[in-house]
Amino acid sequence: MNLGMGDIYTYNQYFFRIQIKGNPILPIAFIVSLFAIQSKQLKISVASLLFVGTIIAGNLAFILSIVFFFGMYGAILFFSNEKVKTFLKNLFGNRKRVIILVSLFSVFIIAVAIVLFPYIKEVFIRKMEYSIPTRFDQVSHLIKDLAESPITLLFGQGFGNIIYVISDYRDYRNAYYFELQTIYVLNQVGILYFAVFLITKIIFVIKFWRNKLIILIYLSYILYAFTNPYLFDTTNILVLIVLSSLGKLYLEEGNTSESKI
Repeated sequence: MNLGMGDIYTYNQYFFRIQIKGNPILPIAFIVSLFAIQSKQLKISVASLLFVGTIIAGNLAFILSIVFFFGMYGAILFFSNEKVKTFLKNLFGNRKRVIILVSLFSVFIIAVAIVLFPYIKEVFIRKMEYSIPTRFDQVSHLIKDLAESPITLLFGQGFGNIIYVISDYRDYRNAYYFELQTIYVLNQVGILYFAVFLITKIIFVIKFWRNKLIILIYLSYILYAFTNPYLFDTTNILVLIVLSSLGKLYLEEGNTSESKI
């Protein structure tokens, strides 16, 4: 902390969250390592180390992004299998089977919710004390400043804009750091330029990242980067370079590892 490299803290005296510079790359590095490393032994070692680092970082958004990736990746593999397609076709053709399937799935979801509820409740209560209200506070003041006039709404308040506000959660005077960095960028450039940026990015993703896996990995990154100040910093640039390289040099060379980890 004295060196300005991050923070280490605990709420219960046995699990210490280590949040240092470079942590934002951990979740995406973990996912990429599962596909970019060909040696099985090295892959297990590196991926395990990165996953442990992700857990120790103590950021719930990191875990949610990994869960999102595996959930979507598993669904893509599951529903693209021809045998599964045939099975589902026969299954949904029988009303009794559909009822049984929905019932079993409901029981599974309820069981998982019961097991995870204490942890989710603890995290949610803790974040409601400061983290979540602070983010809502940022959105409120940044959007209010952006909508000062029709001109600022369209073209923004300009790069480096500062909002001279002291709220119950933070003193924003002379502040350039916002957890919701995306909203701060919107405040600076306005709706018009921001829309052009988004459309351009979507076009480039569709044009150059034709592989669904690469797009899914990037969506997982966006999931945790949006609620943290990682979407418009050097982390995003590094992620773009790594994923472009992965798609160009690894997956597009006929490697079949896209369909398995």
